[in-house]
Amino acid sequence: MKKFMKSFCFILFLLAHFQVFAQKQNTEGTNLGKRYKNELFTNIDSLIDIPYGEAINLKGENEKLLLNLFIPPAVDTVKNRPLVIFIHGGGFRNNNKSSSISNKLGIRLGKKGFVVASIDYRLGIATTNTNKDYHEAMYRAQQDARAAVRFFRKNATQYGIDENQIFLAGSSAGSMTALSVAYMDQAEVPSDIDQLKWGNLEGMGGSEGYSSKVQGVFNLWGSMIDYKWINKGDAPLYNAAGLADLTVPYDSSYDYHSFKYGPSILYQHCLRLGIPTAWRPFYNAGHTLGNIPGQGTAADSRLRQDTLLNSMEHWLFTQLNRKGDNINNTINGPWKYDTSFARFDSLNKSEKHTDTALLFFGSSYIRMWQNIRSDINYNDIIHRGFGGCNLRDVAYYINRILASHHPKGIFFYVGNDIVDGNNDKDPEQVLALFKFIVQEIRVKQPLIPITWLKISPSEKRWKVWDKVQQANSLIETYCNTQANLYTIRFQDHFLGADGLPITSLFKDDKLHYNEQGYKVWGNAIKSEVKLIINKNKTH
Repeated sequence: MKKFMKSFCFILFLLAHFQVFAQKQNTEGTNLGKRYKNELFTNIDSLIDIPYGEAINLKGENEKLLLNLFIPPAVDTVKNRPLVIFIHGGGFRNNNKSSSISNKLGIRLGKKGFVVASIDYRLGIATTNTNKDYHEAMYRAQQDARAAVRFFRKNATQYGIDENQIFLAGSSAGSMTALSVAYMDQAEVPSDIDQLKWGNLEGMGGSEGYSSKVQGVFNLWGSMIDYKWINKGDAPLYNAAGLADLTVPYDSSYDYHSFKYGPSILYQHCLRLGIPTAWRPFYNAGHTLGNIPGQGTAADSRLRQDTLLNSMEHWLFTQLNRKGDNINNTINGPWKYDTSFARFDSLNKSEKHTDTALLFFGSSYIRMWQNIRSDINYNDIIHRGFGGCNLRDVAYYINRILASHHPKGIFFYVGNDIVDGNNDKDPEQVLALFKFIVQEIRVKQPLIPITWLKISPSEKRWKVWDKVQQANSLIETYCNTQANLYTIRFQDHFLGADGLPITSLFKDDKLHYNEQGYKVWGNAIKSEVKLIINKNKTH
């Protein structure tokens, strides 16, 4: 019996050791690529009511500032982990760090290897209830949030945090706070804020001397006093809101105590500046993604929140710094195409086009189409391709693409947003970018037919063909609801009887068309091109 018990205990020891070893394997070595994208752990650890600072509140009392922390379990061997600091909402009046969404986010991200903090901050609105009072409430809150960022930089080693990857996330007033931390400079502090009473931008909440700079912001149904606080080169920004929000504007149609510029406005502003950004609108949803009164169920609201969290997690993964593919490095911004556009600017001056010209622009599929005029049997083409570009790049340059041209039709192909890489956008973000580009074109050309040439299948990117098709489908559905907006499908011409890409139509890189491939493309779309431009009788 003793021998049996010794053997049994040894087996239990081996099993326990194997479980710890398996979790360690998920944090090191060949599995590091999955970290932050997939769940690595079945549970997390949490620390409650950690003091991160103290400051004088509205009542004139010294208030201790506390936070909750969600961290991967002790078996995690990585000690240089990205941090997300969540700031709760409540109109600067109420709520606390133990909100439902912060707990969900902490658990979900903790299982993927992130560290997540949820902070309390000084609450309270003066009884006069003026815009000034709300400005000062935001000011105190952002001072506290800055103190939290500094606290984690000071204690990065203790909590296993990468101090160069600190992100803020907020809900409603918490988002207004996060936006102010990321984008409001000392010179931009609203003039009605009493800085003699409340101190400077950083405040004196603790951990002075450390930076409060953040690497990205999640704006959940929050708004800004002035969107021009966001400047070129500033931190990336994710935005989400319900389009039936009657509390805080998702656009700029009203204001919340002078906080006027909501998620959609901030998204557009960031695109024009070349700042990485995202916009996730929720139709038929109110503030905090709640149901419109009299519509929907509790399950509908929960589904929207889960959809939001999935979207946030996807975007966060794309913003992480990795060796070799940091998309937020200055050299990787849209401006890397300035040389190409200097050449396009020269072509715009030297080329002569008639009012029947067609504008074809986009990524390398367009740039490398040397025989486009003969392949689609149309001579007057404004040909503007810049290889490797994605839709964010197009959004940044769209006005220089259009220049002073007045073509009869616009056709574009951009295939680099979903490529089976770490920075892939989800199909909904591809749609949001497409909508913005169309909106910008419509400012100059309100009636011109615009056509999305659907993204082609290829052997190199076959693993993500299903996601590419989702993006194509979302764009097609949207185009079907809009006047003078079209899509052209030609994928079937590049797929064989086995449903796989026809390799003989591609170059050796298994991505780009060869000369025969371009002939097939031209034959596949030329009749639809002419049909589309001839539909537009008002041009």
